[in-house]
Amino acid sequence: MTRFIVVDASILVKWFVPEEFSDRAEAILNDHLDARVAVAAPSYALLELANALRKYVARGVMGPREAGEAFSLLLEMDIEFREMDEELAREALGYALDNGVTVYDAYYIVLAKRLGTVFYTADGKLLRQLRGREHIVRHVSEYKPP
Repeated sequence: MTRFIVVDASILVKWFVPEEFSDRAEAILNDHLDARVAVAAPSYALLELANALRKYVARGVMGPREAGEAFSLLLEMDIEFREMDEELAREALGYALDNGVTVYDAYYIVLAKRLGTVFYTADGKLLRQLRGREHIVRHVSEYKPP
């Protein structure tokens, strides 16, 4: 059985916009497309990605058509976007309050815990906030193919 990994929008963006660590994010994507891992994320990651793409259009990094194509392509990648779950939302609130992170970030973490897996991010601020207290939260640069 293919193991799940959880990723946030900072990883999804790197699949379409060359940035630092895009090569590691692309390794995750390639392993997902080759069915070596299954990528999961909360459904709101789609909105986070859409907003990031909008910002790149506003900055002139890409055009509106490219942004739309990137979003459509993501929807075809068989990512498991998990719908909001009341129990996980409660857990995310508690986690956020206990650890000083946003509820959005906490939801990724509690989703990874529920799936018994790791959560990859390129969000340096989140990693600094956790200061290594959470072993399942890893920087994308730490990704190693299965």
